Amino acid sequence: MFAPLNSEETAILARLPIVNRARGSRLYTDDGKRWIDCWADGGRALAGHKPDGVSLRLKNEIDRGLFAAYPNRWQNRLIKAMLKLFPGYGAARVFQSAGQALKSIPANRWPIDPLDVPPGTEFISGPVWGRPQLPNHPKGDYLLPILPLPGLSEVQSVLYAHDTGDLPASDMNSPLILAALTRACYSVSSCMDKRHVNGVISRKNEIRDGGNRINFWEMRGPYMVYKGDERNYEEIFESYFSQSVLIAPSVKRPSVLPLNPSMGELKKLFFCCNI
Repeated sequence: MFAPLNSEETAILARLPIVNRARGSRLYTDDGKRWIDCWADGGRALAGHKPDGVSLRLKNEIDRGLFAAYPNRWQNRLIKAMLKLFPGYGAARVFQSAGQALKSIPANRWPIDPLDVPPGTEFISGPVWGRPQLPNHPKGDYLLPILPLPGLSEVQSVLYAHDTGDLPASDMNSPLILAALTRACYSVSSCMDKRHVNGVISRKNEIRDGGNRINFWEMRGPYMVYKGDERNYEEIFESYFSQSVLIAPSVKRPSVLPLNPSMGELKKLFFCCNI
């Protein structure tokens, strides 16, 4: 499920200690601990909390001096990056919010999360969320990418299966935001590709440990979908939390495989005596 957090989920995430800095899939908190972040801001941190090249791209754009939402070169560059990330669509537009994006499509329902449909589903009628690097991603009439830049929920794009010639124009957005999103789209293609995910799974399978091998995660590319008894999820969340591992705050939401995990971190994720 991809949707705004409810009050209970927000309260759960607020239990984290103060985070001083973040890098990749790791959070460094005020009490000196290092957390593994498998929540990944709902999937927006799929390329990590500091995607490769984004800081430099932002610095370059700041030096250019244009912060305001005026016409700029990055609108078309972001559209090109998104169409490469999700091939097979005819056109794309960029809007200032999810609300504006949803108004641009003739559908009266919230987009479907492709992780909520069975693997192998090829097409979803109406709007669908776009999850980068999801294998065999189902196509929809309209795809709204979950753009891989953590902390940014204001900008939302729409990919249209067909360019009918009468699509609405994109909103104007700040070049700072568009430049960062463009670089993050290319970053997620390289750091969370199939080879990386398969490499992590292969290393996990090599672990020989005296603990219990966890079998309630279904791996769908970099996404970890909980397939155990829903009644146990709260206890599972607390067990991970006690070991400085942050997973999705509710059973309906996916977690994310961390970037470049160590063998010790893999043991925490997939071998645990406390569950």
